Amino acid sequence: MKCITCGEEYSDELDFCPFCGSYPKKFCPKCFKEVNDGGEVCSDCGTELLPFERFKKYYDLKEEAIAYLNDFDFKKSMECLEKILDDWPDSEDIIFLLAENHCFLGEYDDAFKQYERLAEINPEYKGLYSRMAKICIRNEEIEKAKEYLQKEHKAHPFENEHYIYSMHICFLEDDFEKANRILDRLFAIGPNEDDLLMFKTNNDLNLKHVEYNQELADINERVKEYLEKNFNYSF
Repeated sequence: MKCITCGEEYSDELDFCPFCGSYPKKFCPKCFKEVNDGGEVCSDCGTELLPFERFKKYYDLKEEAIAYLNDFDFKKSMECLEKILDDWPDSEDIIFLLAENHCFLGEYDDAFKQYERLAEINPEYKGLYSRMAKICIRNEEIEKAKEYLQKEHKAHPFENEHYIYSMHICFLEDDFEKANRILDRLFAIGPNEDDLLMFKTNNDLNLKHVEYNQELADINERVKEYLEKNFNYSF
C-alpha cells in the first residue's frame, strides 16, 4: 500500500499507515462513496468497502459487463459478472444483473435461482419479487406470482412493476374491474414514464395479435391519456 497522506509504502496487511497513522481510502462499490475513516462498511448502504485497487477491479468488470449487456452479448456479460462474484459472492447488484442476463437468454430457471440467491442476502432488494413473479406468470404459476407481488408491495409500495404485473394477472383472469382499481393506485403514486410506456406497448401488441377485448382497449386508452397529459406524448 502507498499512503495517500505521506506517500510511504507499507504492508497491505496493516489497517492504517504506520508512519503517519492515516487510513487508506476505501470506496463503496454500490453507491461509490469515498471513505477514509477506517470503516469496513458503507455508512449509507451497508456494503463492504473496498480498497482502491479492488474497487477499480470491481468497477471495471461491472462496466464491461453492462457494456456487453447493452450490446446484447449476454454470455460475455455473464463472464464478467461471474469474475466479480468469485471475489465478492454476496454482491447484490451483480447477482441481479446475472439473473437479468439469464432472462435475456431465456434461461428462466437459472435466473430464478439467482433471484432466490439474492433473496437470501437481501429480501428487500427493490424489484426482486416483481421479477420472480414475472417468471412465475410465464410458467403459469399464478398463485405463486401473486405471493411474490404481495411481498414486493409490502417492501416497496411505491414501486411500479408489481402494479403492472398484477394487472397482467387480472387480464389472464378476465378481471378488468380489479385491473382498473390497480391502475387507479398506480396513477395515484405517479408511475414511471418508461414502465407505463412499456405497459401500453404490450397492451397494443395484445390488442393487435389476440382476440380483441374492449375492456383491455379501454384500459389502454386510460394509459394513453395519462401519458399524453403527464409526459406530453401524442399518439
